[in-house]
Amino acid sequence: MSIKFLLTVYICSAIGGDCYTNKDYPKVFDDHHDCIRAGLSDSYEIIYAEGNFTKEDINNNQLYPKFTCIPQEDEGKIVTRLTVKN
Repeated sequence: MSIKFLLTVYICSAIGGDCYTNKDYPKVFDDHHDCIRAGLSDSYEIIYAEGNFTKEDINNNQLYPKFTCIPQEDEGKIVTRLTVKN
């Protein structure tokens, strides 16, 4: 058995105390390093680069990104669009 890491990126509001994610998560990675790297990159893309939120949205709702990389034992059942089991 091997360990995979499940990345989930959340966008949170300090005002409301809520966090949300979308259908693209979790994403599966083979190691913690790659998961953390993707979490940092995806967080930036979601909050700034994709145009999902304006500066006003971010300020008014005090939005911030948060991500987790949860280790998961892979019994050959973890398959996503990022990893394919032959």
